[in-house]
Amino acid sequence: MKVISLSTEQAPLISIPLRFFITAPLFLLLAGIILVSGTGNPFASIHTPALLAATHCITLGFMSMIMLGATHQILPVVVGRPMPISWLTAWLTFIPLALGALLLSAGLMLSKPVWLNLAWPLLGLAFITFISASLMSLAQAPARNHTKTAILLSILALAGTIALGMLLAHGHANGFLLPYAKLATAHIGLSLGGWIMLLIVGVSYQVVPMFQITPNYPEWLGIFLAPALFIVLLLSLLPLMPNSEQHRVTIFAQTLFWFLASSFAVTTLILQSKRRRRVADATLSFFRLGMVSLICAAMFGLAPLFFPDIDHLAMLSAVLFLLGFAMSLMHGMLYKIVPFLVWFHLFRCGVKISVPNMKEIIAEKWMWRHLWLHCSTLIAAIFSLWWDMAVWLVSLGLLLQSIILGYSLVTAILLYKHILKRIEVI
Repeated sequence: MKVISLSTEQAPLISIPLRFFITAPLFLLLAGIILVSGTGNPFASIHTPALLAATHCITLGFMSMIMLGATHQILPVVVGRPMPISWLTAWLTFIPLALGALLLSAGLMLSKPVWLNLAWPLLGLAFITFISASLMSLAQAPARNHTKTAILLSILALAGTIALGMLLAHGHANGFLLPYAKLATAHIGLSLGGWIMLLIVGVSYQVVPMFQITPNYPEWLGIFLAPALFIVLLLSLLPLMPNSEQHRVTIFAQTLFWFLASSFAVTTLILQSKRRRRVADATLSFFRLGMVSLICAAMFGLAPLFFPDIDHLAMLSAVLFLLGFAMSLMHGMLYKIVPFLVWFHLFRCGVKISVPNMKEIIAEKWMWRHLWLHCSTLIAAIFSLWWDMAVWLVSLGLLLQSIILGYSLVTAILLYKHILKRIEVI
């Protein structure tokens, strides 16, 4: 599978992806505060208000901010078709997403139905706008590649995620009688296994070979992986059918999903072991941590099928997937994408002098510090399932990570503005 040529002439304004990226660390900080604001250990149950609120801060406020910003950049550059009226689409997704994520997290944490009823229409507006614009862009895009397929399927999974999420929030706020357990399971599956996993797969097809100087992903993986993951997700929705008792289908879907996810992780690690540049790299280490975490998440995700009496296995799998896999890769991608955007937009100004090397835009030492802090936070999150005091370490880790990431991104933006002024003077 070849890395496709980039349509850099269609790249959006740098301010469009950066406004999403620079806002994301604020929700990481908020998640850290929420975890220690409740009573008891929030990791004791997936239904604790603090864990629900912090999880949505991370998935909606942090991860979706990054993923929406990245998609605004990827569609025109990689797929070959920009979002329709990109500046307006960006604002109609950014503002309601930020407000909706804040209100939803606060409503879950404080059990405020009014805030939930304000949150779900805002989030609906943000994601319906984004999904509609993305599908229009993909439908008109000239590119025919595996990245486009994975992104399309991730957008479809996102549509299901948002539909179920809005139903759950509306039902919870107004006391409707709904099969909450089944709906929540499907919502989690589509969000983590669909929207997040499929988008990471699609972006990795381009980012890993291009930025990490590895061989390309094998053609068979590009052809089969994303469609297979999507089909498995559809199978996992069968228990939502009325009077459905699809226990065997659910077990089969879970097993196949984790097998496919592990195949992606193992393939990525093999490609990284063959990289042409052997110099230690913090962003590469973020990716490796993410892939190892994904393999471990698969092991613990399958373990309850064979050891149903052991506690916390499912929660451990979720922690490894969300913090170990998804968050690690998003940190690693940000530390590659943001310097590239700054370098590219400065270079495109036509003045080659004063444009810094990509490694000079964000200091490598801050990336390494963030990596070790992230590893420590992940370890603390794992221990917090059994040790209540570890929750404070998780909270502190998220707070410090938000500060380091925010500082690094602000540094890159200020450098970009500073060099632009120098270029204007010249």
